[in-house]
Amino acid sequence: MRLFSPALFLGVASLAVACTRPASTTPAPVASAAVRGSELTLAEVARLRRTRSYFMLRDRLAQARDTAAPAARYARAIIEHAMNRPASSNAALARLRQTPALSDSVAGDAWELEISNDLRLADYAAGARATDSLLSGRFILDSLRAFDVRNTQRIFHVLAGTPSQTMTADGPSEIKISEGHVPMIINGSAREYVFDTGANMSTIMRSEAIALGLRIVPAGIDVGSSTSVRVTADLGVADSVRIGAMHFHDVVFLVLDDALLTFPGGFRLPGIIGFPVIEQMGEIRMKGRSLLSVPAVPTLRAQGNLLLDELTLLTPVQWDRRPLLCRLDTGAEHTQVYERFYRSYRGAIDAASDTGTRKFGGAGGVVTTPVRVVRGARLVAGDTVATLNTLDVLIHSIARDETEDYLDCNLGHDVFDQFDEMIVNFRDMAWLLR
Repeated sequence: MRLFSPALFLGVASLAVACTRPASTTPAPVASAAVRGSELTLAEVARLRRTRSYFMLRDRLAQARDTAAPAARYARAIIEHAMNRPASSNAALARLRQTPALSDSVAGDAWELEISNDLRLADYAAGARATDSLLSGRFILDSLRAFDVRNTQRIFHVLAGTPSQTMTADGPSEIKISEGHVPMIINGSAREYVFDTGANMSTIMRSEAIALGLRIVPAGIDVGSSTSVRVTADLGVADSVRIGAMHFHDVVFLVLDDALLTFPGGFRLPGIIGFPVIEQMGEIRMKGRSLLSVPAVPTLRAQGNLLLDELTLLTPVQWDRRPLLCRLDTGAEHTQVYERFYRSYRGAIDAASDTGTRKFGGAGGVVTTPVRVVRGARLVAGDTVATLNTLDVLIHSIARDETEDYLDCNLGHDVFDQFDEMIVNFRDMAWLLR
């Protein structure tokens, strides 16, 4: 599992820039007519997982006649993971492993999926066993996959004795937001940190971790960056984090050196509250950039337009009737379309755009990347339509390799801020704009 990707650092960089100044339901892809009437195969499930086509896989699984077949069991484990039901996904994986003569490729992928589930469950001891199994020598992993698994293995082993994160709430919460920051109390001290669904893990400066009395564990974890500079982090555990009426215990932070979260112009990013904390809230309602509301009990939502890949929120979007798979990122100031989409529609995008460049800062330094700038782009997102004055399209890939090059875009505040309220429900996996 990749803790941070260059794309996520670009989102953090956009937020850093923003903080220095004042501040109809999308149809999910469906299975094609060519396969709609056919039974699922292991090869098809593996292909749809590799391309993160989870919405299509969900539809295909609903059509499966033999729900006990290996392909259906494999698909169910993936979809339970994507629907944020990691314990159910692990149960489905256990049934899948009972399949006679299961191929090493599927068995290896099953272990990778369980690793992601264990991380989401904060079951560090189980995750350590799963990573050890995957790295036992039975499975063939390319160098990049092996590197990521070993990276995650370090997390699990150093946290194996740490209790899982828990949350209790005294009632609903109404929390003021200031320039993307939410107030909280960490180990008894008041702080304001960035609130970012696009951050796979909460993150903190080393000086902050020391000042707040976090239990810092040397780990040497590779977190990726927007440049070629290798960036590593340790782990810190906060005994107590209070946000509104919510009380979190044993919250894990990535601990980065201060310089890595200091940006051009002297802007500092002391801390980020990321997905593992935000997801445990159940449902968040962001009213512009001024108020975060968390109900005591999440409302039932039927949209089904949000799925998870590891710790990344995915949603379908349309632009000029062309489908995009996008990350939902409350830490990004601007929406960006990635090179994968540009590659498919280069002629149409070039004809309707101007050239430009953008500078992005992240852990490891500042990079400049060329973009195509589209004016007046109309996106069908969430359950409505947003029109952007400008939309940047990256013309070079920022993925490490082709296996990570599956996202078409990153949705940011230039979409969200056009509406009075954005609702993200992590129990029913739905998001709405109102």
